[in-house]
Amino acid sequence: MKANRLIILLLLLVFLIGSPQLAHGQYKTRLWSSFNVGAPLTDKLAVRASYIKSLSIDEPNLETSFNWYAAALSYRLNKDWRVELGSAWMGLPSSGRTTHRWTLEGSHRLRLDRRFTLRNSLQLEAHNDQEPRFDYRVIMGSRIGLRKRLDFLGVAPSLSYALFFNIGGDPIRYFSESGEEITRKASNGLHRGRLMANFNFKISKPIRLSLYYINQHEFNLVFSETNKINVLNPNTGRIQRPFNNQHIIGFTLSYQIKPINGDGFLPINF
Repeated sequence: MKANRLIILLLLLVFLIGSPQLAHGQYKTRLWSSFNVGAPLTDKLAVRASYIKSLSIDEPNLETSFNWYAAALSYRLNKDWRVELGSAWMGLPSSGRTTHRWTLEGSHRLRLDRRFTLRNSLQLEAHNDQEPRFDYRVIMGSRIGLRKRLDFLGVAPSLSYALFFNIGGDPIRYFSESGEEITRKASNGLHRGRLMANFNFKISKPIRLSLYYINQHEFNLVFSETNKINVLNPNTGRIQRPFNNQHIIGFTLSYQIKPINGDGFLPINF
């Protein structure tokens, strides 16, 4: 049963990456540098703060595409189940906008065998009106990794894939072949996949370094001509509000604050 689930996941991944319904988004290259600080509150409750800076490295000059600030509170229900409530702000220098989102994620860890584990997650997002592409979003993810680090450099490799389901957002204008506008509505549905290869290194007991590559691809997994993204306006020859594919190269430096005592970082009991 576990092997069958993994095979189905891999087949779905291959289908979506090679799907003929790709949204014809332009590929861009980004460099992400991020920093995380985590702290335990109790043996089950923890807090985390993070920052990400995204640079457009395929431009003549290195331009900041966004700055990301986030905070989250996680609770471990048991050794396999975990829930997390978070909030994040993304500053977009090119437009002067700052988007905000609330996130709620639940995840489950499944032991496949003595060496591998599979972590499945479901994340719900609610966005403010500064995000025109969607009002709400659902992210379904799976990550396969090792139960124990390799002796070589203390590295823990993993491979993950996530699907993004958009709900709401500003209406997109759809046109007939003759160039007449036929409707305006939000493009709801599955429109993005994200494949990630990650290598996490144990630098010291509280410090971790992750080096990763992400392939983010937009697609139209729909049958209706009026439920697509990257819609071409035949009157201008331009794509409205483009959703772009991305190659992302990044690193994350994480630091885990030690608890003051054995009961938790702060005098809180749950």
